Amino acid sequence: MVLRKGPGTVRRPLAAALVVGIALTMSACSGKDHEPVAPASPSAPATPPPSTATSAAGPAGKDTADVLAAYQAYTEAKITAMTTGQADPDKLLGVATGSAYDGLAGDITRAQQAGILYKGTEVTHPQVTAVNVSDSPHKATLTDCVDVSNWTAVFSASGKNAVATGTPGRLYVDVEAVQAAGGAWRISAYSPDRSRTC
Repeated sequence: MVLRKGPGTVRRPLAAALVVGIALTMSACSGKDHEPVAPASPSAPATPPPSTATSAAGPAGKDTADVLAAYQAYTEAKITAMTTGQADPDKLLGVATGSAYDGLAGDITRAQQAGILYKGTEVTHPQVTAVNVSDSPHKATLTDCVDVSNWTAVFSASGKNAVATGTPGRLYVDVEAVQAAGGAWRISAYSPDRSRTC
């Protein structure tokens, strides 16, 4: 699948190993036997942070709520694309931009090319750590402890599990968001931090 981005397209070459990027667990599948391989340095799960960020009253509080809503929309679009195998480029562009869009489009493409679909869902626990409304465009940062214990990759042809044994059930993620000219927030960077546990 090729996802369009403006006048050009996002294309990802076939890789010998599939990064289970949406679960962001860095599991890989061998192209030869379709057997999962062990992930690199799995993290031990720990207690996730609170599920919502505390919003202050006034404009800063509204910005915090809007950033959290944008992150929820991004997560829902990702889950829909990976569980159905279908992605609407316009919808993805409505929730993601920059490296977050490129990474998400690439993950969806690689999953399709490998014949993988996802079952279940991710559970997020985002916290807005900063909102900068003094610069233009406005920017925000978030952290998340994503629970992927019920988010499973399977080979659609056989139904066999495509996630490596030992894959961690939770993953710490650094997230950035940017506000578009019309006022809508979009996720601009989504970076797992495997040096930290949550």
